[in-house]
Amino acid sequence: MEEDIKTQQILQSIMRRKNNSAIAIAFDKASSDDTSICRIAIAWISESKAHSMTYLVKPPVDDFSCSRKVTASMVAHSADFATVWDRQILPLLKGDVLALYDASRTLRTLKASYETSGRTFMLPELYIRDLRFLAITYMPNLGNDSFISIIHRLRLSADLDDAASRARACTSALDRLQMIYPASGYGVPLSMVLAGALNLPADTLQEEESMEDEEEEEPQPLSERLTHATRFSLIPLLIICLCLFGYYMYRQRQNAPAHVDFSSYSSTEVPKSQKKEFPNFESGKTYMMTRGTYVVINEKDIDLFITAAKNHDTDKIRTMLRNNQVLVFQSAVPIEVTGNPHGNGFVPITIKEGDHAGQSGYAAYSMITKAK
Repeated sequence: MEEDIKTQQILQSIMRRKNNSAIAIAFDKASSDDTSICRIAIAWISESKAHSMTYLVKPPVDDFSCSRKVTASMVAHSADFATVWDRQILPLLKGDVLALYDASRTLRTLKASYETSGRTFMLPELYIRDLRFLAITYMPNLGNDSFISIIHRLRLSADLDDAASRARACTSALDRLQMIYPASGYGVPLSMVLAGALNLPADTLQEEESMEDEEEEEPQPLSERLTHATRFSLIPLLIICLCLFGYYMYRQRQNAPAHVDFSSYSSTEVPKSQKKEFPNFESGKTYMMTRGTYVVINEKDIDLFITAAKNHDTDKIRTMLRNNQVLVFQSAVPIEVTGNPHGNGFVPITIKEGDHAGQSGYAAYSMITKAK
């Protein structure tokens, strides 16, 4: 009963949080093992203050060598991570925005700790804001992208041994970053994050072993690396990528003598074997794009932006945003579809309301939703 009252108070506080702010997640690990989360915290900004809640977790390890403030005796009677996540954390995250520092590492650890229960880790559809990615994208001359460097640059502080303190600092840093650089309100839809869009590598949530400290190990022979890749089912993906790259280079050479716009050409003449089925959109009908989605103004810039994003080329991304080659929506905006999806998955649209009303561009089909 007391726990239910506490949960309701948390829900009410989260519902009153600052508009367009995110719920931050941070955790402490008992050891270097990704399955050893021993404390998890969430934080949010409500009534001009950062609030947080902390939950102790009993990890499936006895080694607490990496935890300075959580001991085995403190968590002896706590639930396992999957139980804490399903009962305490997940009900607070539906249809929301998550703030994470280094999202790829965070999601990997959450997944590893959860799946010690034997169940598959799942998240509702939501948006991810990666403090590290946004800081190096929008903050000039940052120099060091460590968590402590970023929050110090934003005149914040945190206890690095306390998950709740780091979570409060994370959500406060993103809030402050958004005030200084408005485009930092950007959030990547979870479905795109898991597909490898922008910030996160495509295999982030598929890793089964920690890849830390690889630079200190002796280089593996090619045969061992291939064996390792086979174990993680990456060879089929590699073959597909090589085929697509080979076809891309072939069309580039074919188009060069005729000075054809390759991005436009490839979007309409991809062989049937490589075509992907896209949803049908009714031309002239109003659809919606939610906050955190983006529009590429010129079709020729689509591949340039995607390449820059996948390569973490923050200078190029920053330049394109400042030159209005790419527009990021800070709130939901109605748009009108003006054509069919191209082979690259981008749909020609016209913005109907807001600061960019009347402007045309191209939006990824996965970012477009039906108008209510």
